[in-house]
Amino acid sequence: MRRQRTGRYRSRRLRAGMLCAVLVQLFVTGCGRDTAEPVVVVPERNAPASGEYLLESSDKYYADLQATLPAVSDPRVRANLERLIRTPVAEWLPHDLDVTAGTIRQDIARGQTSDSIPMFVAYNIPGRDLRGESGGGQAGADSYRQWITGVSEAIGTNPAIVILEPDALAHATEMNDADRAARLSLLGFAYTELLQHNPATAVYLDVGNSTWVDPGRVADLLRIISPGKPVAGISLNVANRRPEAEIRSYATRIEQAYGHQLFVMIDSSVNGAPNTADLVEWCNPQGQRVGTLPSTRFDRDLMIEHAFIKTPGQSDGRCGTSGAPAGEFDRQLLLDQLS
Repeated sequence: MRRQRTGRYRSRRLRAGMLCAVLVQLFVTGCGRDTAEPVVVVPERNAPASGEYLLESSDKYYADLQATLPAVSDPRVRANLERLIRTPVAEWLPHDLDVTAGTIRQDIARGQTSDSIPMFVAYNIPGRDLRGESGGGQAGADSYRQWITGVSEAIGTNPAIVILEPDALAHATEMNDADRAARLSLLGFAYTELLQHNPATAVYLDVGNSTWVDPGRVADLLRIISPGKPVAGISLNVANRRPEAEIRSYATRIEQAYGHQLFVMIDSSVNGAPNTADLVEWCNPQGQRVGTLPSTRFDRDLMIEHAFIKTPGQSDGRCGTSGAPAGEFDRQLLLDQLS
């Protein structure tokens, strides 16, 4: 998955700007912001009740982690690996609709048993990754609409979180007019489908990362995707390595351009290196490190959430420090990320 064009990709209860927005009626005149801004209102959204993210310990990923453990002698790396074994990660949904529906139902059932919330990544739009390392997706618009409808039906009224199409909005800025219009139409369909039929599902429409698209352009695209009702949630930094402060600043600038407060989900899975801002290569860069989470609990009232969306140890493609195909587990890559 490409993440940036320039060199290639609990927190507080309310942000300071958010708190001011609900306390005043006309203008924000400070509260951590540089200039006066129009008041924006906390968006209404679908969301599950607060709870722990689902730890799907039976997944192959966790089996790979357990299998790696006996070979690790360094105490620090071993402690980091043991921490990963206890850390929930998002479920990237398969291409095939029947397999996808079965995966969703299985995770929902396990979430009900453990009183936790599954997080799904819908990453199947036609022309995915502009046919790059993570290329693929559905063959056309009709099959994609059918797939998204199937995702929505499988989730139903159950608690869930969906990260919607990493990179798809940002990549739309690199398309010709006709392809861009088609891409935004599909994103609009997917967002609306989940919004209308999944009342306990928090949807975060992915908008890329802080080095990719100008915040004003992001705001314009959000208006096209959902012209009738403001988008309530966005995800940032999926599978990327940008630092926390930079991501938060970028989210604020998107809000200012959009004119609406946004719930934000940040992927903290691989931005743990002290010099993570300097890692401009997007594909398995040397020096990347697994990040940390302030909490493994989803709080529906928080404006900024964190999760492990990208799977640590999973290759970005046959490039950088890994020879494994995109999406495959690479044990040495994992150990490098944990060192």
